[in-house]
Amino acid sequence: MNVVAGELWFWWIAPILTVAVVLTVLALSGGYVRQVLIPRIKGRRVEE
Repeated sequence: MNVVAGELWFWWIAPILTVAVVLTVLALSGGYVRQVLIPRIKGRRVEE
């Protein structure tokens, strides 16, 4: 019974965790590009 419950839990939570991780990585990457890379390209000083 424990193995079945473990498999059910995995298949229920895995898609949610995967989407959350992907969205987090995209948000962090987008924020880095917006805050650091774009000002560097446009020649503005980036505060450290």
